[in-house]
Parts: sequence; C-alpha cells; structure tokens
Amino acid sequence: MEHHVTCLINSLCHIWGSRTWKTNDTSRNVWWLSVFSFGESWHNNHHAFESSARQGLEWWQIDISWYIVRFLEIIGLATDVKLPSESQRRRMALVR
Repeated sequence: MEHHVTCLINSLCHIWGSRTWKTNDTSRNVWWLSVFSFGESWHNNHHAFESSARQGLEWWQIDISWYIVRFLEIIGLATDVKLPSESQRRRMALVR
C-alpha cells in the first residue's frame, strides 16, 4: 500500500493541488491525501524546505510523520530536528 501512496504522491502532487511556496518545479500540496500519506502530500512544502522534518507547516495541515518525529524529539530519541525559519518562509512565500 505504501508503494502505491508514494507513486501517487510523486505523480499527482506535481499535477494537481495548491502552491504556497516558490519552487523551481511543479510540486503541489494535496490536502486530502495527507492522512493516507502521513503528511507527504504537502509536497510543495517539502520541495520548498527539503531539510525540514515537518511537511505540514500550518497548524491545520495534518502531518503524522511530524507528530512521530516530534514525539521522538521530546523523549530524546531524535535530535537536531530541522524546521524552516521565519526568514526562510518569507523568502519562499508566493504571496507576501
């Protein structure tokens, strides 16, 4: 099942959805896939901030992978967890 979701994300999220960030590709965010993909469907977010541990950058963007990483960070099993800074977010935003 995960293989199918990955293929779906890598194809559909470059064709259909919304864009929040300036990237040099056609990546899109597809909200309704976020539960099935554990947050990977915030694909435009991922392409804008590739080293970020968090894909769902807004409070309402479901990102199950981030919830797991954050829990691991809280209990000390994940360190050096990266998130985009406010200046990075301002620089990459489509609308200012």
